[in-house]
Amino acid sequence: MKFYNAMKYCAAVVLCAALFIVPARAQQQQELTPEQREKKMYEAIDAEVERLTKLLNLDEGQQFYVTMTLTDCIQARDEELKSLSTSGVQNTDLYQRVIDKWMDKIDSDYESYFTPEQWKKYLRSGAEKARKARERRREKAEREGIVTDN
Repeated sequence: MKFYNAMKYCAAVVLCAALFIVPARAQQQQELTPEQREKKMYEAIDAEVERLTKLLNLDEGQQFYVTMTLTDCIQARDEELKSLSTSGVQNTDLYQRVIDKWMDKIDSDYESYFTPEQWKKYLRSGAEKARKARERRREKAEREGIVTDN
């Protein structure tokens, strides 16, 4: 059972990394056409919706809301990241703050339409650990006197 839970956690971490971590090879991503990037985004969203549906037994309405939440937040996140990049920002902490902001928004939206049982299960699947990591980064930025907009 522990092995199964560890595998679920690893799968969730890998999927979240694919969805929400700034690509290490920005040059490779720039080589993709906008259509290819959009296709990859929707494939990742579909995979995440499928994962959450299996994990939480989402109904069709919840699947729709998850899809819309991810689509809206990922597109907004990508626009902000692109803006930072085109402005010449090289501070990786700023990029991470943008990612964290949109992950917080996703979690907030999820909490509003998951049942309490689904929400607890979602948090136990690795989301709670990610939330705590975001909170630690936010606290560190505040201690260092860095203003955050979260």
